[in-house]
Amino acid sequence: MNKWVSVALCICGLGLGGMMLTGDSDGGRVLIENAPYITDGKINPDHEGKVVIVAGKLKTEEPAADEELGISFDSPILKRNVHVMVEKGSGSDIKRSWESMASSNIARMYKSAPPVITFYGVVKAGDFILDKTLLKKFAAGVNVNSLPRTVSYKGTPLYHETESGIHYLTNREQSLVFPHLDGDYRISYTKSSLEENQEKTLVGIQKGNRLLGEGTVDGIEFFGQEWNGILTRENILKNNDNFDFILTVLGYALSVALIAGGIYSFKKS
Repeated sequence: MNKWVSVALCICGLGLGGMMLTGDSDGGRVLIENAPYITDGKINPDHEGKVVIVAGKLKTEEPAADEELGISFDSPILKRNVHVMVEKGSGSDIKRSWESMASSNIARMYKSAPPVITFYGVVKAGDFILDKTLLKKFAAGVNVNSLPRTVSYKGTPLYHETESGIHYLTNREQSLVFPHLDGDYRISYTKSSLEENQEKTLVGIQKGNRLLGEGTVDGIEFFGQEWNGILTRENILKNNDNFDFILTVLGYALSVALIAGGIYSFKKS
């Protein structure tokens, strides 16, 4: 069996190395090199389906909202984080811990808990509406503390509680006598740190009045980018080149490690 593992490691290493050698990252670079650079936020129909660079201030026209719970904050991106209380063991050895619903096995076990969802508002750069495929590149990692005291989810009352400075809505009111039990859940929110009129440089695909964060242009799969501040085309290309170099080094290093591990394992077996 060890020999088969060794062979698999070598094949994976060779496959990764081959992908690094034959991979073509120049296509995306060419698209950026030829992309219209827009500073007035105006949409030109001639750029339809092309990669464009839009530099300027962002404006949130509609904040993100969790309509199921009737919650909205002054943020274009809002993420509902859900944890459930999981009991393990039996008798006096039962241990309880909060586990994230982002884990697929937890989600299957506790279907009554609300799902983890990211909500998007309406954000514009000039006349462009940022599609959620581009908005999702913005981090939503700022904890929300101004939660309501009580709300409900599908008829179940939710109560406010805090732990380690993080605010939650939970389906069981906090009590020293009756702690949270298996299947109880609690919800917290994180939001984007994007400020109103914050200057950004966005690289995306123009589709109607929207700026997409992913798609295919001239047969090349392209993924959008967002940068703080106003960047020149040259700075965007330089940042991409630096990032590609780091990925290339890490890719080759992993390829060599897999092959070396496979050879070593084969000799030991």
